[in-house]
Amino acid sequence: MNPVIQGAFVSLILSLITAIIGFLMARYWYTKSTAAELARSRKAIDDSFSAKIAELEKQQAAMHQQVLPISTAFQAILIKELTHFHTPKMDALMVKLGPPYVLNEAEEIELSIALKERAVDKASEISESERDAAQMLPMVMKRVKLEAATAVILQDLTVVAMALPAVVTEIRPDEAEQTI
Repeated sequence: MNPVIQGAFVSLILSLITAIIGFLMARYWYTKSTAAELARSRKAIDDSFSAKIAELEKQQAAMHQQVLPISTAFQAILIKELTHFHTPKMDALMVKLGPPYVLNEAEEIELSIALKERAVDKASEISESERDAAQMLPMVMKRVKLEAATAVILQDLTVVAMALPAVVTEIRPDEAEQTI
């Protein structure tokens, strides 16, 4: 073969190999940078979702903290109204109302009986507001116990968020009538 043609052929093959290698390198770096950008985008979306979930959890906790202490505070007011030096047994039981609420069932029944007696007692040292407090305290005790139980359930609750791909389906007019 003619050396000029052979040189041109070798140059053509080397140029072709260089072009192929250049194309493959460009494709590799483009794919790598696209994958990195996609990963950063997904991380940003995940961080955004995590921040939103954390904010919602804070708001839920703040709402729960604002609601729960109202009953507990009202219970404390009633206990203060009912606490007297001449009823040490009932005072000792009311101390167990908490927080935390540590009355067992027998003590709760005993306290309820004592409160009913206090509500109907017509002694001069018992005021009308104290009688009213004795009637209200058993109902508030139930409310505080219920809210405490609900708080435990809510603390065990975990929120999980997932991004799902959008699914587009075509509904024909005859199918739309069947679904309605």
